[in-house]
Amino acid sequence: MPWKKLIEPLIHIIVWVSFYLVAILFIRTIGPFNRIDGTLLWPVTAGTLINVLLFYVTALWLIPVYALRKLHKQFWLLLGSLFAGLTLLETMIDYFLLEYVYSTVDEGFGSMFMTNGIVHFVIVSLALGYGFARNWLVNERRRQELTREKLTAELNFLKTQLNPHFLFNVLNMAYSSASRAGDEQTADIIEKLSGLMRYMVYDSNVEKIAVEKEIQYIQNYIRLQRMRFSEDLPVKVTFQVQGNYQGLYMAPLMLIPFIENAFKYGVKLEQPSEIFLSLNFQQGELEFLVRNPVFKTSRKPDKSSSGVGIQNTRKRLEILYPGKYKLHIDDNGEEFFVKLKVNLQ
Repeated sequence: MPWKKLIEPLIHIIVWVSFYLVAILFIRTIGPFNRIDGTLLWPVTAGTLINVLLFYVTALWLIPVYALRKLHKQFWLLLGSLFAGLTLLETMIDYFLLEYVYSTVDEGFGSMFMTNGIVHFVIVSLALGYGFARNWLVNERRRQELTREKLTAELNFLKTQLNPHFLFNVLNMAYSSASRAGDEQTADIIEKLSGLMRYMVYDSNVEKIAVEKEIQYIQNYIRLQRMRFSEDLPVKVTFQVQGNYQGLYMAPLMLIPFIENAFKYGVKLEQPSEIFLSLNFQQGELEFLVRNPVFKTSRKPDKSSSGVGIQNTRKRLEILYPGKYKLHIDDNGEEFFVKLKVNLQ
């Protein structure tokens, strides 16, 4: 339900407003400022805004971007810099501006810095507790969702076990028949089709698979697609693989929906077209590019099939690689472009 997404921010607003009201209505004195002569309002307002900034930058940015990715040195360095910088900023506002304008009581810069530092230490401690707990709950929900989807997939797989076995037997018979008849091209097509189906049904029934196996599957898929084209059909297919992917694993069949989409809507009879596919591996990160033309006759594909694979891929990426991927899709009406970056480590 959409309203459930509003509960958490609403609770945060209530908590911060409550703290703010308690501070200005019930606290008598904070350093040189006090409630009686009305000098407490602006220091508490400025301090609350800085505390909010410190809390959410720590909880919603530093923890998921650095701590959870095990970038501990960068995390503690940035957290320490944020802590010291905001403490210094609030102290300078209190000492050089608010104390001079509103207060008749003099307090040393060091004393103010210490007071603000103690408050910020409490805020950072709360932010760390909230940030790690929040991310744990989010990951736990994703894990449970992935478990449910995996169980559903396994049940569906068990229900369809008989059909693949039967189909593989038929394909083997067709391959043998074509080979005996000397029709090597048909035999080659049947062999590649059987290999693709075996990979989809059996080999890919795991959470992660070696990258080289996925690349081999993509290459076989492209070869099979090329067999569809006659020699006079002006279709150019480029597939590049660069970088070191040894020892890397990835979710199986994660890229194939984009490739299928390129062949489905980027090829038209008697129309020149070029499909460009690229895989680049750098320091455990995969960069995947797809570029293909879009023909006007295929601008409104059947919604029952088109986009479903890409939509499911988005969902799988969010579950399997939360915070570790970037997906950009651009369709300007003439060209379809996909750029996907995934941290596989």
